[in-house]
Amino acid sequence: MKNIILLAALLVSTPVAANETLKYSTTVAGIPLGKIKVVVDTGEPDYSVRANFKMIPFLRHIFNGDANARVAGSVVEGRYVPQESIFRYEGRKKEQRTTIRFDGDGVPVDLFAEPPLREKSYAMSLDEAAGSVDPATAAAILMSPREKPCEIAFDVFDGSKRHRISLLGQAFAARGNTVTCNGLYERVNGFKAKYMTPELRTWPFAATLMGKDGMWIPLKITADTKFGPASATLLD
Repeated sequence: MKNIILLAALLVSTPVAANETLKYSTTVAGIPLGKIKVVVDTGEPDYSVRANFKMIPFLRHIFNGDANARVAGSVVEGRYVPQESIFRYEGRKKEQRTTIRFDGDGVPVDLFAEPPLREKSYAMSLDEAAGSVDPATAAAILMSPREKPCEIAFDVFDGSKRHRISLLGQAFAARGNTVTCNGLYERVNGFKAKYMTPELRTWPFAATLMGKDGMWIPLKITADTKFGPASATLLD
């Protein structure tokens, strides 16, 4: 699940028609981790996003592995309204597939998981997911045109947890058609209490965006982790 949240961090005003395929390389402490591919097709009245994370073969035998997410929805008065989102996670021992279906206002109303999600005392309800979007829709939102590229925040619901991704202003003056934003990732709901303490609940990150055809394309995201600096960088 963490791979999709990293992707969401990579990735609300009126959208612009676009069909973009973006590919990113990811590293931790300078060690290659894998690649992310995002295909975004936006424009009224419909949009779709497909996102894939593929770990390098060597690490797939050590860590949990590949993940992909896809969504289809509609653009309603400048707002992305998902209809159905599917997330698949392929670990070392099993595959997990989660499908979220939304009502006409983009509110989650049904969730199907295979295998079924375990019951947890800290689990959140679908009602508590109202106002959030799925991880794949997050990519379309981040790429939308807006007057201030570094001022946006949205919540992401991955089927069991709610996360918040925020861009909080420019880190320094813009350079040509690129701008670097200060970002913040925050756990919101669905986590164990020990992970919701002030020192563990939030992490800062930096995101460099490029203006292109009225959209904002994420060029690079960097963050410090307990394993060392992590990054995702756009490939040519």
